[in-house]
Amino acid sequence: MPQQVSLGGIVKKKITLGKGAGIALAAFVGLGVLGAVVGEEEKAPVAGPEAVASPSSEEKAPAVDVSGEAREEKASKEPRKAVDEAGEQQPEDGELPGMVGENLQFAQDSAQAAGFYVLDDQDASGLGRFQVMDRNWTVCSQEPGPGTYPVDTKVTFYAVKTGESC
Repeated sequence: MPQQVSLGGIVKKKITLGKGAGIALAAFVGLGVLGAVVGEEEKAPVAGPEAVASPSSEEKAPAVDVSGEAREEKASKEPRKAVDEAGEQQPEDGELPGMVGENLQFAQDSAQAAGFYVLDDQDASGLGRFQVMDRNWTVCSQEPGPGTYPVDTKVTFYAVKTGESC
C-alpha cells in the first residue's frame, strides 16, 4: 500500500514500484543503449551489380604528374563488359556451380562468389514454406543447371529442410 507523506499540511502519496517493474525498466534502458551502439555501426553495402556505380566522364580525365604532363592510368582491375554492335554493354559470363545436395546458404554464397546476384529460393516440397534459416535447408535442384551464363541470369534454388527427402 502506498505510503502517505505530509509536507507542511500537503499530503502526497509515495508510489513504490515492485522489483519486477524495476527489472523491466533496467532491461528496457539496457536495450535502448545497446540499440544506440549497434545503430551507430556503419553497415557495408551489398556488392551486387546494381550497387556498382559507373564513373562519370569527369572522373575519367587523365591524371597529371608534377611536371604537368598527362600520364597513363593503370588498367582497371574490373573486367570490362562486352559491347554489342549497337554499342550497348553486355553482362559478362560467369561459371555457375552445381549446388544440388549442398546447404542453401552455401549454395547462395557460392553463386554470389561466381558473380550471380539475382537469386531466389523456393520450397521444393510444394508446401510454400519460407527459407528463414538458409543453413537448415538442402538444395534439391537449381535453375539453370551448372554451366556458363551471363551473371545477370536469375538463379533459383529449390530446397527442402535438412533431413527431408527431395
